[in-house]
Amino acid sequence: MKRVIKFSTVILILLIFLCGQSKISHAVIKDGAIRGKNGLSYNSISYSFNSLFVTIRNRTKYNVNFGGTMLFLDKNYKVIARAELLTAKIKRHSARKYKAFFTEGSGNEAQSARYLEWEF
Repeated sequence: MKRVIKFSTVILILLIFLCGQSKISHAVIKDGAIRGKNGLSYNSISYSFNSLFVTIRNRTKYNVNFGGTMLFLDKNYKVIARAELLTAKIKRHSARKYKAFFTEGSGNEAQSARYLEWEF
């Protein structure tokens, strides 16, 4: 008696095999308060090769103009990447998504950073 293996069963077996052979990867989503700017915080950083997107939240009751430089530091506090944000207005109790461009380093280096500092 011949057994007929369904197509979906074969696909399931292949997926289990491929998942077992893949390397484990991880990503760190950095978020936190911005030192020196009360009520402002950052989150949702997504990297590409020459730019990044970051969301800045304004939790104050005032409109704020925000812009500056993001410094990505390694474990020894050495700058490994630098990204510039152009100045723009963030309305009160809202968030704004910025696109920043790397002036030093790239997105790959910035992803490996351990610390994030701001220059204004």
